[in-house]
Amino acid sequence: MKFTGVHVAVAVLIAAATSTVVTSCPPSDRAALLSFKSALTEPYLGIFNTWTGSDCCTNWYGVSCDPTDKRVNDIILRGESEDKIFTQTGRSGYMTGSLSPSLCQLDRLTSLIVADWKGISGEIPACITALPHLRILDLIGNQLTGKLPSDIGKLEKLTVLNVADNKLSGEIPASIVNLKSLMHLDLSNNKISGEIPADLGKLSMMSRALLNRNQLTGAIPASISEIYRLADLDLSTNMISGTIPEQIGSMPVLSTLNLDSNRISGEIPASLLRNSGLNLLNLSRNALEGHLPDVFTPMTYFSVLDLSNNRLKGAIPKSLSAAKYIGHLDLSNNHLCGKIPVGFPFDHLEASSFSNNDCLCGLPLMEVC
Repeated sequence: MKFTGVHVAVAVLIAAATSTVVTSCPPSDRAALLSFKSALTEPYLGIFNTWTGSDCCTNWYGVSCDPTDKRVNDIILRGESEDKIFTQTGRSGYMTGSLSPSLCQLDRLTSLIVADWKGISGEIPACITALPHLRILDLIGNQLTGKLPSDIGKLEKLTVLNVADNKLSGEIPASIVNLKSLMHLDLSNNKISGEIPADLGKLSMMSRALLNRNQLTGAIPASISEIYRLADLDLSTNMISGTIPEQIGSMPVLSTLNLDSNRISGEIPASLLRNSGLNLLNLSRNALEGHLPDVFTPMTYFSVLDLSNNRLKGAIPKSLSAAKYIGHLDLSNNHLCGKIPVGFPFDHLEASSFSNNDCLCGLPLMEVC
């Protein structure tokens, strides 16, 4: 067979391609992982016992790599898991130590999940905002302290930010509104203070925003109503004041709204009770006043409607009897007066749903009208 120049060139290219096939993770990625490991102690399950050998892409528990270039893509370490390493020992995970800044050397990382280990402390490394491909940052259920990195908005590809159940403090960084891809935000059960950024509505892709059980103050930003995809909003157990923006009642996808245990005042927007998509509404333990809007229709469907422990006055709207379904209704500890309507949903409610009002009467209360 006669070889031409073309054949030779093709052969050279094939040889070059073959010679650059990557068979294991780069030493730099391996070193970064081992440095991350050295800052942590996991005494019961032995998950880090698998982190041996030169190839961190093979059989290193919780580590996965890009199949083409063997760069580390994901670290997924969950302390609560159905994985056999947990079921065999019959216990959940426990880990102490801190998050090493060496993580920031893994510049191809897309997922960083170090969740529910209960004992990991220290701060979130500030350099984590330099990971350009990071999509998931899940650090729930640890003992992390300090603040969220001020420039967290640099993580343009981030879709999940979950740092719930830690001891984080400080304010919500203003740059957080630059996370244009963010879908799930959970900052709940920390010590975060200050006001919710006024332009939070810029997070147009967000479907869940859980900021409950913190020390947030100020008013509910009206811009939240601009988040078209938002289905679940929880701002409960904070120190939020001011009124409920009327526009929130017109959000098309909102199904769960928890604003309980705050300092919210003013009247309940009629749009909230008129919103047929809203399934769970908890406004209890605030300073809401005025009359209950008489806007219930056959489209009304609440699994939970809790308006207890406020300053509501007047009568219970008769239109409430027209609701398609109300599972749990609590109007207790207000200043309501008059006869409790008869029929559904009132016929399956207990007296506790109406107790401690000024002058309500009729079943299920013992007071006769």
